[in-house]
Amino acid sequence: MLKKICNYPGCNALVDISQHYCIKHSYTNRQKLYDKDIRLAVDAKYHAFYLSPEWEAMKIFIKSRYKGLCLWSYYHGIITEYDEIHHIEPIKSVWEKRLEVGNLIPLSYQIHKQIEAEYRKGNLSIKSELYALILRWNKEFDIRG
Repeated sequence: MLKKICNYPGCNALVDISQHYCIKHSYTNRQKLYDKDIRLAVDAKYHAFYLSPEWEAMKIFIKSRYKGLCLWSYYHGIITEYDEIHHIEPIKSVWEKRLEVGNLIPLSYQIHKQIEAEYRKGNLSIKSELYALILRWNKEFDIRG
């Protein structure tokens, strides 16, 4: 059977030609290590928040308020269900806003990935666009607060 080197930088383990990573660097193993080393250690506070009853209740509220739609897609002419609720001001930066309705916007998985990529690039003007979408929705649907 044909073999190649694991795609993980610096790893010289051989894997089947149809695989990308060795067992040590496989996605499943990387997720377990991330959970152990980051999510459940360094980010334990944030991980616990996303499992809290307060967050569960807020997710239900946001789904109801925005009719289960991805606001970005809706205002760009496409009707798409939301998959995730995005914190415009990240909870790691502004913990106090984690449950503020005006800081939460429903997005599809794909749009959420694009928005997060913009954040990583330093394009923080995208935040004002997200806030504007929320304001537009509230005005159009006569939502106060």
